[in-house]
Amino acid sequence: MSQKVELLEALEDCEDATSFLVLSNQLVNLKLKALLPKVFVQDELVREHAVEPLLKEDGPLVTTDVVSKLVLAMGKISIQTYADIGLYAQVLEYAQSQPNHVSFGDDVIYDFISNQAVLSTQQDSFYLESINQLKFSSFEVFSQMRYESLIKTVLKLSCEMLLEKIEEEITQ
Repeated sequence: MSQKVELLEALEDCEDATSFLVLSNQLVNLKLKALLPKVFVQDELVREHAVEPLLKEDGPLVTTDVVSKLVLAMGKISIQTYADIGLYAQVLEYAQSQPNHVSFGDDVIYDFISNQAVLSTQQDSFYLESINQLKFSSFEVFSQMRYESLIKTVLKLSCEMLLEKIEEEITQ
């Protein structure tokens, strides 16, 4: 089983938003690094001597931030996709700076979902509407469990949608 498939399956087992963000950021990084060779000259010699050294573990293109800036600068991803990639990294950085793991019910996760371009399109806005209905309902304990479950589901969907968007934009 590939590392990507294992990470996607591990998203389902995440107990909190912090661990989810760690895994989802790893997935975004893996997707970008897997697709990056497609944006360069498709020559075996160039790939072997120029591209592969850039992508090695100690190479300059090891971080998601650098890779996403590169593909944006090359016109391979949209500014919205770039912003979503950056948002994932920012929220992860915030979550890791907290003394305790961030829960799925934390307001910062709600804001994270609300600010993702990949979820703000007309067809996908029903995810946000569903979250809002549960977030502001009056059945406190029951709603909190359902709310956190819905948040986790929407986070997983948004991660998968971002991965698809990255692939679609880079390979077109």
